[in-house]
Amino acid sequence: MSDASVEVPASAVPCAGCHGRDGKGRPEGGLSPSDLTWTTLTRPYGVTSPSGRKHPPYDAKLLKRAISLGLDPAGNPLHVAMPRFRMSLKDMDDLLAYLQQLGTESDPGVGGGSLRVGVILPPAGPLSGMGKALRAALTARFDALNKEGGIYGRQVEPRFLEAPGPPEQRRAWTADFLQREEVFAGVAAFLAGADAELAGLFQEKRIPLVGPFTVHPRETFPLNRYVFYLLPGGEIQGQALARFIRVQAAGKPVKAAVVAPEEAGLNGAVEAIRKAAAGWPAPAVVRYGRQGVESEAVSRLAAAKLDPVFFFGSGPEARSFLQAADRLGWRPRILATGTAADGSLFGSPAAFDGRIYLALPSPPGDPAPQAAADYRALAATYKLPQDSLSAQLSALAAAETLIEALKRAGRDLSREKLVDQLESLRAFQTGLAPPLTYGPTRRLGARGAYVMRLDLKGKRLVPEGGWVEVE
Repeated sequence: MSDASVEVPASAVPCAGCHGRDGKGRPEGGLSPSDLTWTTLTRPYGVTSPSGRKHPPYDAKLLKRAISLGLDPAGNPLHVAMPRFRMSLKDMDDLLAYLQQLGTESDPGVGGGSLRVGVILPPAGPLSGMGKALRAALTARFDALNKEGGIYGRQVEPRFLEAPGPPEQRRAWTADFLQREEVFAGVAAFLAGADAELAGLFQEKRIPLVGPFTVHPRETFPLNRYVFYLLPGGEIQGQALARFIRVQAAGKPVKAAVVAPEEAGLNGAVEAIRKAAAGWPAPAVVRYGRQGVESEAVSRLAAAKLDPVFFFGSGPEARSFLQAADRLGWRPRILATGTAADGSLFGSPAAFDGRIYLALPSPPGDPAPQAAADYRALAATYKLPQDSLSAQLSALAAAETLIEALKRAGRDLSREKLVDQLESLRAFQTGLAPPLTYGPTRRLGARGAYVMRLDLKGKRLVPEGGWVEVE
């Protein structure tokens, strides 16, 4: 490595780390790694690099010299960031044979006339209705697409797996499904209950996944390159509420509290509120178990006269908390995330009217007019179920996002090209979700939330803060 000839294990600097798994190289950190595909290396007119360095085409002998000695066909030293590899003649021959095939083979699941996408449905039981609705909606959408000619003549073939009940079994079952069905990409997969394990599986298999169902979208570094989330989870929703309340406070300090279940998935959300509260007194934090928030904890928060309270639990849990606070005569503003948006809060004490706010990942009510008309036409043609409407619309938004990226990727399709095109989407409108934007360091399409106020008397949601963006 470098002019100092520092030796490191070759596994520490794999070729794909700079040149990409497809060998085509992508500029990063000020470097422009070369395209290593054989057709590019051997094109007869040679190459002029961005630095102005010129050289004739490579052949097998010259490429071996470049890998081992760091010299291009003209004898110029390669960039200092390019390692010089020491390997046996057999390994070198194997490497060249691999490079000569790189980029020429199709990924599994994509052929001349077909393209397979995989969908993981919720397990049997309470979510069976949702699973049937998702299967029906996605089957209808892809069938309608195929009747229009598919994507560059390829018919999109959805493959479905009903997830097993025990979360610990889902990774193995899903791995078998992806291999058996030769899935090219995933869409609207149900990850809840095994989020990290299944997201890690798609990353391991290098299979793009668009719009999974999960309560905790993960966008931590190192980034999972292959999973693209549509809507924000509790962490982003909480940050949107913090931004909303900061505007309302108009520069005045806020003495807040954070109340959340004892779930590991919510640790990031609690920490996000702590960071968002910079400049305020440190918020008090209460975590609770299955029995709900203990009365002693409510009394402690009430005695401190904290306001507002960021609440990350369910609707019934939030209502129980408000009832306990009302009995103490303590009526802070409640800022709850979308997990509480199940109608339970409309049964809150009347004294909290106008003091309860919800952060929703997508706007309540009907989709955009054209999207609503398209859905009604699809539902009428294919007789879609009338239940689990929200889940259907989310799945269809994921399908529209995948379809758009597939079209942009072109006829010469690969998983890496699909990932590249997903990363290029900017404010993409599905009509069924907020505008979606991705990038090389961004895997959450909508980073923000709609802030709504609860009208307890009218039992309705009133737009209060509109869309609050979080960066």
